Amino acid sequence: PAVPLPNVQLELDRITPLRTILDRLRSLSSTLYVTGNPSGQLILTTDGNDQNGSGCSIRTVLDGLIPRMEACKPDASGACTVKVDSKKIAMCLQWQQQTALVSSASLGLMENEALVLHAMLNPSDVGFFTYYIPVHFLSNDPSEE
Repeated sequence: PAVPLPNVQLELDRITPLRTILDRLRSLSSTLYVTGNPSGQLILTTDGNDQNGSGCSIRTVLDGLIPRMEACKPDASGACTVKVDSKKIAMCLQWQQQTALVSSASLGLMENEALVLHAMLNPSDVGFFTYYIPVHFLSNDPSEE
């Protein structure tokens, strides 16, 4: 599908078990806020007030990811947050159970558009796969959320 350039693109490292973290957060909330910033931080936050009724919010910060700003919107300079279904993003990370299959992966965040996960297979001449994960619309007005 045609999607705009991302606001933020981060290269995921192969060591961080993002799927394991998401599986634990998924049990608390059906939605997840994913925030990426140009300094290489990925922040995962649960919504404590959703229908699961857990009443708690948890924030996980992953530091040291490699920002790929050359592939982003020219005017993108700050953080970007998207709200996704936690079950959908966890399903897209199934490959993390066998990290030898993937040589590199990146996460592109497009505000109010999509979350794109792109992974290069190992060996790299085999190919790649891309997931386009739909996001919930986030209003710029805090009183509407």
